[in-house]
Amino acid sequence: MKRFVFGAMTLTLLLSASMAMAAVEAPGDMVLRPPEGMEAKKSFVDFSHSIHGAAKIDCVTCHHTWDQKSEITSCSVAGCHDQPGKKGDNSFYMAFHEKKSEISCVGCHKTEKKNGNKNVPVSCKSCHPK
Repeated sequence: MKRFVFGAMTLTLLLSASMAMAAVEAPGDMVLRPPEGMEAKKSFVDFSHSIHGAAKIDCVTCHHTWDQKSEITSCSVAGCHDQPGKKGDNSFYMAFHEKKSEISCVGCHKTEKKNGNKNVPVSCKSCHPK
């Protein structure tokens, strides 16, 4: 009887988790722009949620403060990556370009390239075409 109850509880948890994950639908492809008041030195970035989803990259990899319940907000909201300039943990620029961080675009792409993924963009022009 204990095995049955444990098995039923485990199955319920797994189904609940999969339903919760299925409820989160990533937006389509989008253009990443700097927050209002910040100037872009290069062209905006076309970002593909579908490519990252197909690569099995979990939402919380990039949206690292998301509680997996509430709506995901932009990374440029107050208190997240809303600081202008290239330095600082809350810098909008560093959210995407920190080479030593696994949760920044550049850091993740460089790690992927090092691990043998030849299709991942790592040069500036790959993401910022003229």
